[in-house]
Amino acid sequence: MRRVKATGRVDWRPGLRKYPYGLAAAPAGALWREDVRYEFSAPQIDLIESVADELHGMIREALRAAVEDKLLSDLGLRGEAARLIDASWNDHWRPGGINERAGCLAGRLTLAYDGRDSLKLLACNYDVAPGLFAAALVQRNWQEAQAPDALQFNGLHEALVERWEELAQGVPGRERLHLACAVPDPMGEGELIYLAATAAEAGVETVLLPLQDVGWADGRFRDQQGEAISWLAKLYPWEALGSDDFVQRLRSAGMGLVEPAWCWAASNHGLLAVLWHLYPGHPNLCRAAFDDSALGPVEAVTVRSLFGLDHAVTRLGEHGRLVAEGGAVAEPGGWLWLETPPTCEQDGVHAVLDAWIVGDKCLGMTVREAPGPLVGPDASVVPHLFR
Repeated sequence: MRRVKATGRVDWRPGLRKYPYGLAAAPAGALWREDVRYEFSAPQIDLIESVADELHGMIREALRAAVEDKLLSDLGLRGEAARLIDASWNDHWRPGGINERAGCLAGRLTLAYDGRDSLKLLACNYDVAPGLFAAALVQRNWQEAQAPDALQFNGLHEALVERWEELAQGVPGRERLHLACAVPDPMGEGELIYLAATAAEAGVETVLLPLQDVGWADGRFRDQQGEAISWLAKLYPWEALGSDDFVQRLRSAGMGLVEPAWCWAASNHGLLAVLWHLYPGHPNLCRAAFDDSALGPVEAVTVRSLFGLDHAVTRLGEHGRLVAEGGAVAEPGGWLWLETPPTCEQDGVHAVLDAWIVGDKCLGMTVREAPGPLVGPDASVVPHLFR
């Protein structure tokens, strides 16, 4: 993998005019930069894809273990939240096979990559992971305009349309989809416009509304016009919605969510400790535990709150010295200790990979980079190619 400085377009946004929703969704690409690119070989792309597919399957097994072995409390998930997750997972994981209609739209695996052969899972987010618009379309538009002779690992747009078709097919009430995020949030609203466009391309009627305008009347969640919401896609994390009052209403309201409640647990940072317990020594996992004594001696450690998704409180240490810290979350829910893996550092810049899962398959990736070792939610999204 090579980091290559490039001459980007003066303004990449006009290139999105070719898509009917392109300019309206453009704020979702606010972190996009194209003054550099990352170049991979075809075998490296094959490796990333196969590792992400395997990790996705392992995450599902870890979540099954967390539910069946009553480990949700270790993830800080208790009471009504745990009961809702248990019911949601049992709807998805049925004896004799998986109920894909109770699955989610997409997930994002963040990987540390040394640029050669070491890939380690840093985080998984199956609950409102931001960045799909930049990954699927802004990045593709860059490749078509700036590197038409190269290839890109990116089948995300077509996969999203197919996934909407799969989720909606044969399920009463899913002919119409409401999509909501908290406003004002230009990036979130742009992402919502893009997701609505992919659903509409799949033949699903879509309605956009602010999350604050979702109401409750006569035992149903309702939109601004008083229409009952049967199916909702939310760009808002479960952990911020999961009050007992909301959960109790949800269980009786007959409203389906594109991000089922099991996505709440599948996006909890503590799941990395469950993974390490199930697959100790796996080459694509970091040593992880719920306390430092169980982790054992390590040269570099990451301490992260269980809650917070991309904004989790995170502290990086080396040889007992604090190297970097960031994040902000009101309720940590507990802590994870993770052995910090080697990451790609070139030109004084650190990079991680985001591998995108749609349905049950890794179908694209993006590269995020930052000047320090903590590559957080404000990191730049930059393009990649391979030949």
